[in-house]
Parts: sequence; C-alpha cells; structure tokens
Amino acid sequence: MKNIENFRHDVETMVDELRSALSELDSDGPNEASVVSNARDRLRYISALTEQAAGRTLTAAEALSERIKAQRATAAALIGKTRSAEIRAFLEQMQAEDEVASAQLTEIIQAQEFQDLVGQVVNKLMVMVQKMEDKLVHLLIDEDPDPHLAGPATRAEDRVSQDDIDDLFE
Repeated sequence: MKNIENFRHDVETMVDELRSALSELDSDGPNEASVVSNARDRLRYISALTEQAAGRTLTAAEALSERIKAQRATAAALIGKTRSAEIRAFLEQMQAEDEVASAQLTEIIQAQEFQDLVGQVVNKLMVMVQKMEDKLVHLLIDEDPDPHLAGPATRAEDRVSQDDIDDLFE
C-alpha cells in the first residue's frame, strides 16, 4: 500500500510541476501540444529518411550484386574458351574478387535490415508519446476545477448578489 501511495504522490507531483511549467509558458512560447507534436513530427521525419536511405542502398546493392553475378558467369565461360594462361589467371582472379565483392554486398544488404528495426522502434516511440500525451492531458483536465475560478457559486458565502454586481458597474 505504501508503494501505491508513493507512486500516487510522485504522479501528483509530476502533474503539478507540468501544470506549473505550462502556466509559465506565455503566448509567445511553445504550447504543450506543439512540443509533443514537434517530437512526433521529428520521429516521423527520422523514420522516413532512414527508410528512404535504406531503400536506395538496397536497390543499389542488389543491382550491383546482379552485375557481379553476370560478370562471374561471363568470366567462367571465357575461362573454358581461352588458351592463354595469362588471361585464364586474370579471369580466375576476377572470379575470386567477385566472390569477395558479393559477400560484402550481402553484408551491406543484411546490415540494412536495421532500418526495419529502427522504423519499428520509432513507431513504438510515437505510440508511446501519443499515449503519454493523452494520459497527461487526461490528468490535467480531469481534476476538480478551482471553485473560485469559474462557474456558479455553490456555497452561500461565495454567492454574489445582483446588487453587488450592479455596484461594480457604477
């Protein structure tokens, strides 16, 4: 039970601090909605740029991989047709280098899988930010309003008569 009370106290303190910070923001400063929206927009932008970069990298790597495979096949075909030891050695060396290049391209393609993970993490962060924003707004709005700020007076000693109001305008 003590942990729940500590937690409740911590949340109340956090909400009070947030209220205080938000009340200090004037019309020239950013409001809480724009701060959260800005964070989400930045996360979306990062996710989009990362996805575009990964797409371009994968497209180039796959195209290069196909060219290397074709080059290796051509070299294999030419090895059987030439009688020159020098040309045969060159073609064999080319095949070996193409295998190394293909392995490196495979590493590049596999390394680009991180983009999918980054996108998933960014999307989870955006959902979390949205949930936090919704919950904080709920905490800020759903509290009992100060009875002295607005609304009809419910206690007799807080009520103002029409004569009192008329006196204010005279």
